[in-house]
Amino acid sequence: MVFKCQEDSFLKKFSSTVIKCEPTTEPVVEYGKTIPFQGYQVTLENTILFPAGGGQPHDIGRLNGTEVVQVLRKGSEAVHFTKEPLEVGSTVEQEVDWERRFDHMQQHSGQHLLSAILEKEFQMATTSWWLGCDESYVELDTATISNDVMKSVEKRCNDLIKEAIPVTVKICKVSDPDVNEAHTRGLPKDCMETIRIICIGNFDENLCCGTHVTNLSQLQMIKLLGVEPGKKGKTILKFLVGDRVIKVFQQMLDREKGLTVLLKNEPSRHDELIQKLQKNLKVANKNLQNVLQELAQCEVEKIKNTNPKPKYVIMFKKEATPEFNRAIIKGLEGENMFMFLASEEPDKPKEGQIIIQGPEEHCNALGDKITELLKGKGAFKNGKFQGKAGDLGGISKCKKLIEEYFDGLDKK
Repeated sequence: MVFKCQEDSFLKKFSSTVIKCEPTTEPVVEYGKTIPFQGYQVTLENTILFPAGGGQPHDIGRLNGTEVVQVLRKGSEAVHFTKEPLEVGSTVEQEVDWERRFDHMQQHSGQHLLSAILEKEFQMATTSWWLGCDESYVELDTATISNDVMKSVEKRCNDLIKEAIPVTVKICKVSDPDVNEAHTRGLPKDCMETIRIICIGNFDENLCCGTHVTNLSQLQMIKLLGVEPGKKGKTILKFLVGDRVIKVFQQMLDREKGLTVLLKNEPSRHDELIQKLQKNLKVANKNLQNVLQELAQCEVEKIKNTNPKPKYVIMFKKEATPEFNRAIIKGLEGENMFMFLASEEPDKPKEGQIIIQGPEEHCNALGDKITELLKGKGAFKNGKFQGKAGDLGGISKCKKLIEEYFDGLDKK
């Protein structure tokens, strides 16, 4: 069956009769993410809401004001997932979410154009494609794509868009000779009785069940974002079409304005200023490490010179680093002290690093209790525990635990 959305992709409203309405708990899939759902599956005589297929996600919209969250093809029927039931035999007005639909049309028609140019003019066949909520990609049967080729492909796409080439649809049967002339990338089996061929002028013909623009000028432009390695020697080429290019450009412009305020200079100098900041940060970090090493040495000398020498050391400094704590541990090795040191993660103040070291009897008595209080992850090795703390909120309890333990030993 050819649905109304496939006959006229620009139809925004349409009335049809409900022929089935059944409860369902089948999950909804939104751009590859599975979401639990409980509601109804509604089947209509015909629909302007596109059921997912051909790499294009489903439409969303409304039936008499009732929200449609997913549309799927099941056999020759389109099933609409609604949160409320609709009366069988009633006539409903369908309304498609036009912003989402037109976005999908731009990306899908843009993919046809992009894949045609890659295959016909650069001998790079498309093996699959993905239409995501933010960006799309084609998977190509090639190991690499050079920057020069990407620039040439992008320019060729946009040159054809400027020519305002018509995009038309042929409706064929399996036996029609036109089918043999068109490309196919895995049309669903239930689409084989009546076949749609999307024609970009005389440039490309491709079997497809999706919704498309009627003229390349409606794509506005195509922007290639870059490549990344695919599976088994293939390459992923990411792209944007039409309104998505404008949206991403605006996001980039907003970020640039934000950086301009922070860096207090013109955008053309952003690279220079950031490199300078990185260099200064590297020097500052090196200086900080030197200061922390000197501070650690001072702490070690202070503890060693304490009279009487302490039996345990508890140290939790928010400004400390794991390197600082390791320097304390190393400096006090051989002093026969129980040591418990902790430090915070800079971006996760409730989490951090912990080190426990000392005589085996004390580590055996206190180690597991301390790590339990701090939700520690790690294990004792050679009488030493070094690992992560999931919750540093238990530091005061650890301090009390250690103090009471050694007070108890003194009283014996």
